[in-house]
Amino acid sequence: MIFFFGTRRRRSAIGAGTFSCPFCLEPREYEHARTRTWAHVFWIPVFPLGSGQESVRCTVCGGEWAPAVLGAAQNR
Repeated sequence: MIFFFGTRRRRSAIGAGTFSCPFCLEPREYEHARTRTWAHVFWIPVFPLGSGQESVRCTVCGGEWAPAVLGAAQNR
């Protein structure tokens, strides 16, 4: 019998808005998301591995940064 197992990353959106992109240097739309690694059996996610990692992605250039970049824009 063949047994397929492994890990896969899944990204889920937390929020969205506008921020000053560090790469574009312009106000841009962003997606705030959490990426978690899941163990899977036969391509069905079974349980998460770890707590996940949050990131902010610019929808124009695709650059990803830590969520702290959102706070830096508000402190200016």
